[in-house]
Amino acid sequence: MTLHRYAAGEASFDWRLARSARRRSIGLKIDREGLTVVIPARGTQADAETAIRNKLGWILKHLAQRETLTQTAPLQLENGTEVLWLGVPHAIASHAPRSRVEEPWLHLRGENPEQLLASFIRFSQATARGYFALRTQEFAPRLGVNPRRILLTSARSRWGSCTSRGDIRLNWRLMQAPASVIDYVIVHELCHLLEMNHSARFWAHVASIFPHWQRERDWLKSHGHRLVGPD
Repeated sequence: MTLHRYAAGEASFDWRLARSARRRSIGLKIDREGLTVVIPARGTQADAETAIRNKLGWILKHLAQRETLTQTAPLQLENGTEVLWLGVPHAIASHAPRSRVEEPWLHLRGENPEQLLASFIRFSQATARGYFALRTQEFAPRLGVNPRRILLTSARSRWGSCTSRGDIRLNWRLMQAPASVIDYVIVHELCHLLEMNHSARFWAHVASIFPHWQRERDWLKSHGHRLVGPD
């Protein structure tokens, strides 16, 4: 199956194109892998894209339901709980006057699990805004692109997205991933400003910055479930 990107207005998602000699009409399927459009053997990509536009409301609704169903229970944060920060394990230290990283500790304001989780989210999001902006400023000129806005997202099943208007959304949970993984996601989304798909040209742009981009992508596939935070 071939992977493509749909982007129009605020709607942005990946979809897969599959062909079936037995099909006489176009079918849409949403599962753990996302949206798959199955077309007859003689169908075209344009036919699939028309079907997506015609069923966009249904698709967005069921993709949102899929994200909710694939959420994992948040880790119970307590004093001494180990979490990742930029890919490195840190132990939670509670009762801090202000949240900060002081290896091997992640100091958080709060006493009980609910307060610590809220503190962790606030600290992660505040840090992510500045960190993501700086890394975007590093890579955007090298690719010759200029994103309109860098926004945060909490979607459990998506690490980043890019709209046709030039808005890039990055998941704040990425602050727990290694720096190279964060850079890969940023570069991935910046490259969508050049190619709003996952064609060979798109991956060539990614490889111009990350020749071994598969390593970072595989890290997210293997460890993404460990990144703490509710939707």
